[in-house]
Amino acid sequence: MIGSTGRATARGLRPRRLPAMARRLGPRRLPAAAVAVLAAGLLQAGGASAWAAGPPSPDPGVGVEEEGAEPSGEDCDAGTDAAGDSALAVTAITADRVARHPARKYAGFARDDRVSIPRQDEANTRQRYLDVEYALPAGVELTCVRVDLLDTTPRSGRTVLQTVTEAAPTADGGEGVRSVGRDRLKVRVTFDEQHPSKLRAKPAQVTRVGYRVSLIGEDQDGTVVAARKDSADFFPLWRLPAGLDRYGPRDDKTGGDDWCSSFTHGWLSSATGRALLPRVNDISGEHARNLGHQTHLTGDDIDAFHPYRFSGVDAGAAGSGGRNYARLVAATRAAMDGDADGLGQVKEWAETTRTRLAQLIDDGNVVRMYYAAGSAVKGDARFTAGWASALLRTGVYAYTDAKKEARELDLGIGEWSRIGNKVITARDFRPDHNDHLHVTLSETRRR
Repeated sequence: MIGSTGRATARGLRPRRLPAMARRLGPRRLPAAAVAVLAAGLLQAGGASAWAAGPPSPDPGVGVEEEGAEPSGEDCDAGTDAAGDSALAVTAITADRVARHPARKYAGFARDDRVSIPRQDEANTRQRYLDVEYALPAGVELTCVRVDLLDTTPRSGRTVLQTVTEAAPTADGGEGVRSVGRDRLKVRVTFDEQHPSKLRAKPAQVTRVGYRVSLIGEDQDGTVVAARKDSADFFPLWRLPAGLDRYGPRDDKTGGDDWCSSFTHGWLSSATGRALLPRVNDISGEHARNLGHQTHLTGDDIDAFHPYRFSGVDAGAAGSGGRNYARLVAATRAAMDGDADGLGQVKEWAETTRTRLAQLIDDGNVVRMYYAAGSAVKGDARFTAGWASALLRTGVYAYTDAKKEARELDLGIGEWSRIGNKVITARDFRPDHNDHLHVTLSETRRR
């Protein structure tokens, strides 16, 4: 274990008290001497500033709550009141991998550069870690590891949003910092139940985040030394804005299915987004964990309920998307049989859906949509693949009846005026989207 008595003896230290990482100091903050070292900027070998940021400072709309914003620093000993130069350094920071989907066909679809940030006073279901490598000079004992979440959005000034971990290394990593070998640590960088999120950030304004890893040590004379290094940037994912209606089953036990990119969160928070997509299902899994899709990995893909809801379908119930599609099948079958009410329902479905799709196309932030193609129906040969998209796009569906005679169902609405658009083309009407509408926002294309 890093800083153990055996290791100190091997490095020539004189016998000393029980190492700081093993002592129980009780809840407290970093000692004033350590904070002074970190705030003033300790020089690494070569003269580079090893620490140049002080404690987090609240900023309107971005920052932390004043009370309970940071871990207590329990078991985290920063040393004595003195400070000096040292070659203590963080040499490398490597992010872990997001859990892969168990199904082989989805296992390759994952994004490790996304990290989910919960709402205030909430915790992550799944934790993420950084692998931290460092150089520990002879005669120095590592006493504390601190990780600050940074706003690394361009021109943000790299504001410290919240301290997520502050603890001494231990063998089991119970406080978030685990020793996993010589000069190597595994450090928790997400929020657990004991250290929930306290961010007051506006999700749409924080488009990049990173982590500042700070190491604090103590040499054989009790002098405090420190070093720090920033991780690569991550793209934050935020919980769906409050107040939006949902449909379909939830995925809460495995981290949720409603994590949005900063851009998507802002779009869904707007009056336009709420009006165009009143009910949503999957967006992305926690930390972009794959939910069983080839998309939904960036927080910009949204599964939404049908643009038209048939009478009697409870859109908020589980399986409602499939039931709505079944009602479309039933109405179309009735229309083929000459039922005027069935024809009227299908016509209303087509016209309403055309209007809603056109609004989404014109929004400018929508770059791709997928919707129902219509599949063959068992026991009724009149339904062949693509019947629903034919009715929606052209207003007419040609089929062969039970007598092998050519027939057509004409809704009397003509061809869709937007049939040549590039956002939802003929190939974007797919049988795997018979039960819902998929909307992809522009941030996915830009990345």
